[in-house]
Amino acid sequence: MNLRLAPLGALRLAGPALLALITAGCNREPQAPPLDIKALMANHVQPTAEVYWNAVQYISDETGSRKIEPRTDAEWTRTQEAAAKLRQLGEQMKDPAVAAGRGTDWQDFAQGLADVATQAEQAAKQRSPDKVFEVGGAIYNVCSACHEVYMPSPGGAAPAGVASAAATTGS
Repeated sequence: MNLRLAPLGALRLAGPALLALITAGCNREPQAPPLDIKALMANHVQPTAEVYWNAVQYISDETGSRKIEPRTDAEWTRTQEAAAKLRQLGEQMKDPAVAAGRGTDWQDFAQGLADVATQAEQAAKQRSPDKVFEVGGAIYNVCSACHEVYMPSPGGAAPAGVASAAATTGS
């Protein structure tokens, strides 16, 4: 067996090129997977809104009427944190990557959620059960208005331009 080694000059030329080729992919930033808006809503927005909504309740049934409201510092903090998280989620939904392919009103709905969540955070910070309840209704209205457009009832038609986005973005 006769092995022939490459001349040292060839290795000097090939070495830097080989090193560049090997490390070419090392500096690329990882790409985030596309946002699944249904998962965001189901796993983050809805449960967070429910924490806020459940903080203050007026219940009237066969056993009588009663009011549920935060009583401890921890309960008020949890209510305020839920409002802050809703605000952050509204801001996240305004991101152009999330809004891409959706109607022009998507940004308005997302901003509406962020705005009303800011009011919700303030109501919880003030420890006002009546304001928390009132703003909870406003949160519900913002969510419902968006759902009328982006989550039409079964058998309902999606607005123009939304159907194709729903098929490609999971909304």
